[in-house]
Order: sequence, then structure tokens, then C-alpha cells
Amino acid sequence: MLIDALILLPVTLFLLWLYAYSGPRGLRGGAWWADRLPALVATALAGGALAWLHLTLEFEDLNRNIIAVVSAYLVLLAGLGLAWLIRWLRSRR
Repeated sequence: MLIDALILLPVTLFLLWLYAYSGPRGLRGGAWWADRLPALVATALAGGALAWLHLTLEFEDLNRNIIAVVSAYLVLLAGLGLAWLIRWLRSRR
């Protein structure tokens, strides 16, 4: 599972950097946390999905690793997509 987490790490870090870079400037305190929290939740869910799939999949070969990493990527992308949607909807008010 460590190798799978290392495979997931560069893309996760890049997407989190992109999320932070594309955000509004000058946020402070609670507004900053409200903007960043959905991305952090998406990251935690992706890590949880990776760990859960490693524990529950009954494959013992490389298929388990591939399925777990791809599923974690999909969870991360869906979560960050929702985070960007929340940010966009918040900016339209």
C-alpha cells in the first residue's frame, strides 16, 4: 500500500496546488478554511478509499493495486470537482 500511496502523491499534490492557486486571493480566517476544507476532505476521502480497497479487495496480485489507485484517483477528482463547483457557486453570490 505504501507504493500505491507514493503513486497517488504527486498527482494529489499537484491538484491541491492547482486548487489553491486558482482560488480567490486575500481570504483570511474562516473564509480561508471554508474555501480549502472541501479540497482537504476530498484528499482524506481518496486516502480512505485507497486504504479501504486494499483491505477489502480479495485480489492478491497487481490488480488490487491498480484498482485501488485508480479508484482513489477517481474519488479525488470527483471531490475536487465538487470543491471547485462549491467555490464557483460561492463566487456567484
